[in-house]
Amino acid sequence: MNRLIFVILMLVAAAFYGCADQPGTAKSQDGLLDSASKPDSDIRGATVYLYSKGTITTEIRAERIVKFEEIDSTMGYVLDVDFLDSVGEVSSNLVGDSGVIRERDDHMEVYGHVVVVTADDRRLDTDFLVWDARINKIHTDAFVRVLLPGDTVTGWGLEAPRDLSRFKILNQVSGSVSGSD
Repeated sequence: MNRLIFVILMLVAAAFYGCADQPGTAKSQDGLLDSASKPDSDIRGATVYLYSKGTITTEIRAERIVKFEEIDSTMGYVLDVDFLDSVGEVSSNLVGDSGVIRERDDHMEVYGHVVVVTADDRRLDTDFLVWDARINKIHTDAFVRVLLPGDTVTGWGLEAPRDLSRFKILNQVSGSVSGSD
């Protein structure tokens, strides 16, 4: 009996010791989150401008933007993005539920109900999209629907410039395209 009590007391002591703060472990003041999981900034109703050679190329509006500098992630919620051409006119608009911007890689991933509409009434619908700013192109492996004036094309995967002036659907292409004279 004494041996059983001793074993139980040792297990309880080990449990308390294992749950105690150890020297060298990083804990936040809250005791719950470490510094990597706390955002560097959290802004509501924000607008962010992206520049190339001193010219605004992109205007990103979001209901909420949360920035994690250490892991190079800026998360946006309820996105509305204008892509501007060389004279500052909106060439296309993108909306989506959320997105992640990786500044070091110059790309943005957009998730959920993603819609791109161009100045010449082309429209892309998908659930996931990546914009690569280095090559100024968008791409996805998700299902896509492209609406052109009078035409609809669907399939899986897409590569295109952000104004959808040309596009390539990668797999299972279907739809109707009218001939132009």
